[in-house]
Amino acid sequence: MLETLGLDDLSQLFDSIPEEIRLTRPLDTPPRLSEAEITRELSELGAKNRRLDVQPSFLGAGVYRRFIPSAVDALSSRGEFNTAYTPYQPEVSQGTLQAIFEYQTMIARLTGLDISNASMYDAATALAEAVLMAWSLRGEGKVVWVSEGVHPEYVRVLETYLRDHPVELRTLSNEDGRTPIDELERELITNGQAAEAVAVVVQNPNFFGSLEDTPRLSELFEKLDATAAEAESGKRKRGLARPLLIGVVDPIALAVVAPPGEWSADIAIGDGQQLGNPPNFGGPSFGFFATRSEHVRKVPGRIVGETNDESGRRGYVLTFQTREQHIRRERATSNICTNQGLCCLRGAMYLTLLGKDGFVRVAQRSAQQAHYAFGQLTQVAGVEATSTAPFLSEFSLRLPISADVAYRRLGEEHVTGGLALGRYFPERTNEMLFACTELTQERDIDRLVNSLRTICTQLSANPVNTTVTR
Repeated sequence: MLETLGLDDLSQLFDSIPEEIRLTRPLDTPPRLSEAEITRELSELGAKNRRLDVQPSFLGAGVYRRFIPSAVDALSSRGEFNTAYTPYQPEVSQGTLQAIFEYQTMIARLTGLDISNASMYDAATALAEAVLMAWSLRGEGKVVWVSEGVHPEYVRVLETYLRDHPVELRTLSNEDGRTPIDELERELITNGQAAEAVAVVVQNPNFFGSLEDTPRLSELFEKLDATAAEAESGKRKRGLARPLLIGVVDPIALAVVAPPGEWSADIAIGDGQQLGNPPNFGGPSFGFFATRSEHVRKVPGRIVGETNDESGRRGYVLTFQTREQHIRRERATSNICTNQGLCCLRGAMYLTLLGKDGFVRVAQRSAQQAHYAFGQLTQVAGVEATSTAPFLSEFSLRLPISADVAYRRLGEEHVTGGLALGRYFPERTNEMLFACTELTQERDIDRLVNSLRTICTQLSANPVNTTVTR
């Protein structure tokens, strides 16, 4: 190889690297181990991890531990699903295409909207794509109103997408844990800002667990529709006449709360991790994306459709593929390149195996446990609710000590506490977000309550120990 390259020595391959940054000593690597020794060392390292399923856990905030039927693992690991790639050739991809089509149907029914795409990376990128789609559909406007109740990580990704885009994000600060709809109405209608607005983004239940006032939100957008129609006076502008409403939703919550299609949402997005996908240190997951049929040509990603072949047999094809690899670049809606096919397939399997009744029971059980936990935790001295808004299966509480410290001390008691909100909101260092699922048992909640009561009592008596260095 050196002869072919015209070199005399291996070191000449690295001549382009400055001498001052080259390593001049041998790498400090440990001695070689046998396979048996390596296996033992890795097992010892792995044993230091604390699994969510071996101790009570109240972490949520977008990633949850739920029961997954064994059939989901068994079926999704079959070779025809596990090794399948993009179904560009329908004649050899009918199984994958049908599975995606069934998934799309389920998401459309869950969200109460007309169509769903074949899933996306995750909820954060789905939100960014929804805002870009709204901007394309709107035809005018330069402001996106985002509720403070939208997951902060989703907002961070959205900010990255819009960094060099002519769209400004404005935050609607929560009032008593919910989006201030009256303030939004003043801005959009009374102050005449609707013409500048591209979209409004609201999450329900929101990041803090509160249920938003969706009927009131729907009333506002009905007013916007009427105002827009009146202003046009029969003349149709290019693009939509009012800002779009984007709903960020929890798929499990949709079993028992009104779907976004019923509260005037134009686009609904969310994360499908809870649908048959384990937490896995935060991923992988999939994002779902649904909208109204009139917007189909602006949907990012791709959509599988049902058709008939020359013999009249039912078949499936990729009906819409709107990225630049498939159509003219100037007509592409996004550059999303995958639909997280295996993860959304697991979602479809999960929904199918649970059925409508089972799905509702999962949501109801989660809510029951959360309300029991809320009642017990608020009896601990110094612990108080941060909001009077209704909630479903997640809620935030203000502790008499640092939430970071409480989380660490709970971990020492082999209890995984809730999310310390100071991670995202520096002014909320004493607040913790607790989540319950159908796997949360009353004894788990009682253990959390007893441990937290002891920790708060100890640290309240020694306030010097209640802070944590970041």
